[in-house]
Amino acid sequence: MKVSGSGILKLFGMAAQEAEKYHFHAVDLKGKSVKPDIEGFPTLASEDGRIFLEFQGYSDPFIRHRLMAEVFLGCASEHYKGFIMAGIVYTDEQYKKDAEPLNTFVKKPDSPLNDYLQEIVLTDYTAEQLEAIDPKLVILAPFTLSAETDKTALLAKAHEWQKSVTQIFPTEKRWDALNVLGLFILNRFRQLNYDEVITMLNFDLMDTVAGKQIYDMGLHRGLLDALNTRFGIVPNEMVDQIGAINRPDVLENLHKEAILCPDIGSFSEQMPSSAG
Repeated sequence: MKVSGSGILKLFGMAAQEAEKYHFHAVDLKGKSVKPDIEGFPTLASEDGRIFLEFQGYSDPFIRHRLMAEVFLGCASEHYKGFIMAGIVYTDEQYKKDAEPLNTFVKKPDSPLNDYLQEIVLTDYTAEQLEAIDPKLVILAPFTLSAETDKTALLAKAHEWQKSVTQIFPTEKRWDALNVLGLFILNRFRQLNYDEVITMLNFDLMDTVAGKQIYDMGLHRGLLDALNTRFGIVPNEMVDQIGAINRPDVLENLHKEAILCPDIGSFSEQMPSSAG
């Protein structure tokens, strides 16, 4: 959102002149009595309003509820009474299908809150359509391709995206844009590994904080994929525990255990007692 917040707003249909007025704004909830403890969340803000957006790249049945909770908390914490927009950008149609509708109120068939929630599915667009809306939306191009795109075709596309990013984004934002593009490529194409993304984008992601996050994300994803393959559905509690581990050596060892352990119970015994 920091890389191209105005581009996302144009994607939702906001006029370019209006979209350019919005800037990144952090809603700070620290010091508030909020349970569970939430420190804050990002929005886009201008003198004309507040925009609450979620970028949804996985299945979350209650994403709509979480977004509306952010809207209410954000307005209450800042005593804001002006224009509000809430939107969700899904990277795949399935994630939208998985999202539960907002609860109904007063026995009405549809919650009036649904009228204020805008949603977009990136797989409904082509890369050309995105770039026609705003050239900076090239960073979303990976989601316009099938997740099963073969590596040869994907390599060619990635080179095109990398070239576009270097031409479109100013120097001070270019690395951030490439980092985001790398994250999106890994999120969309699960068959790729970290080294292949480096080759595609022609830069070393590990030179950046976001690049290290990409590498760690690949380790987490590889471990979860191994557990799903071996044992079927992984308990949510275990998924959360794995997500909290930030040491690559621990994740690599757990990946080996996922292959060797006879069942999910035995693997659970190999999990560290605390994240690290």
